[in-house]
Amino acid sequence: MSSSQKVPWDDRYKLGIENIDAQHEKLFELVNRLFELEDSNSNKEELRTILYEFSDYMQTHFRDEEEYMSMIEFPELEEHKKLHQEIVESLAQIISTPAKLNIIKSKMRIVSKRALIDHIMHEDTKLNIFLAEQEDEDIFDISDI
Repeated sequence: MSSSQKVPWDDRYKLGIENIDAQHEKLFELVNRLFELEDSNSNKEELRTILYEFSDYMQTHFRDEEEYMSMIEFPELEEHKKLHQEIVESLAQIISTPAKLNIIKSKMRIVSKRALIDHIMHEDTKLNIFLAEQEDEDIFDISDI
């Protein structure tokens, strides 16, 4: 796949939570390594390495994100964990099903869009909303007295 078919990182995906943002960027880098592979037998081991590295890092990221959500008492944590599990299962199915490189790339493009872009923009941003609401509640307003 050409570089135009990669999944580009965009600063609008940043949540403002340094560790989580860094992990999100790393996930984009890992998935894009896959799209740089050419279809040849010499790349089978590299493909396997990238898929497992992406899977391992994604699970590490999900664990860290869930720990953060637990720490801040995010009310939608259990629902978020279920979404993470669905993504992990989708990725595990891709890894365990033999296919040609272009098919794997196509499936990974779907998973990475769902796991990276859609998940960050629609689910992870709920963290920002929750944190903003918490800050608003912490503001002392003399008119409340």
